[in-house]
Amino acid sequence: MRESVRPDALVDDGTAVVVSTSGSTGRPRGVCLSASALTAFTAHVNAMVGSEPTWVLALPPTSIGGLNVMIRAIATGRPPIAVASVGGAERFTDMGFADAVSAAGQLDHPIAVSLVPTQLPRLLESAIGRQALSHCALILVGGAALTPHAARDCADAGIAITTTYGMTETSGGCVFDGQPLPGVRVKVDDTEGRIYLAGPMLAQGYRDGADECFEGGLLRTSDRGRWAEGRLQVLGRLDDVVMVNGVNVDLIAVEDRANDHPAIESAIAVAVEDDGDTRVHVIFTGHDLELRDIRDWIASTLGPPGAPTGIHRVDSLVLTTSGKIDRRATAGRLDLQPIAEEL
Repeated sequence: MRESVRPDALVDDGTAVVVSTSGSTGRPRGVCLSASALTAFTAHVNAMVGSEPTWVLALPPTSIGGLNVMIRAIATGRPPIAVASVGGAERFTDMGFADAVSAAGQLDHPIAVSLVPTQLPRLLESAIGRQALSHCALILVGGAALTPHAARDCADAGIAITTTYGMTETSGGCVFDGQPLPGVRVKVDDTEGRIYLAGPMLAQGYRDGADECFEGGLLRTSDRGRWAEGRLQVLGRLDDVVMVNGVNVDLIAVEDRANDHPAIESAIAVAVEDDGDTRVHVIFTGHDLELRDIRDWIASTLGPPGAPTGIHRVDSLVLTTSGKIDRRATAGRLDLQPIAEEL
């Protein structure tokens, strides 16, 4: 990631920070962001709880999510309360999160926090974690798609969350619960469903100068989506749809179905090339399963083409420093090479 931000080279005028993308689906890239882009929604987000919140920092401040927490906290005049794991010396745990929330609660302000989806299960599975979440007035969850299973767990526990959509190139989340924030323009291409974004939060470009994704004030994302009842529904990445035996298979749909299996804790689906053919593999944590069990489970809703030809149980999925699942690294541990993603 150090190479992506080129710390020894001068930056263009107006660049406040260079933030590296997570690299969870490809190589990390340095993104140049101005101060005005970084603070475009600070006041709006802080006002969502009715008064200036105390922020709990549960994400690395080097990630765009963690940096946003730092900026929003500074705007309130109070520093964030950091979870012990942020420094990297400890794992993220329910107890560590609860300690930070407890400390924040002593300041007598509403508590706000930003999380990534991989952190939620660890908190929801314990009474300590659920109680800590219940004390938070604002819980932003972004950085990756929230699985239907995780969303149901939150609802069952009575935990209200706000899902966010955005990326480093948009200074973090710019669409909350499917609604664009003030000044944000969202365009969905009619042909392929590609999402385009524009607004005051947009990056100046990439550190390497290859700014082909920025077209006429619009960011051309690699995500696909649609409008449903006036809200943006993000369906996944464009390259998550692969051709298997002449049929389009949505890897995100495969993942969602796999994650609903009672024996699976967390799963990802990757497409690999095998002797010129595209094959779907599911990598998961949880209990031992036979390939036939998962194939039947997935085929029952997605049809035979979506059923994986390979499954791999692992002790854990590889995470990036910001807590997102690193698909390429997880697959790489199994000597699987996913089909190249679109940049």
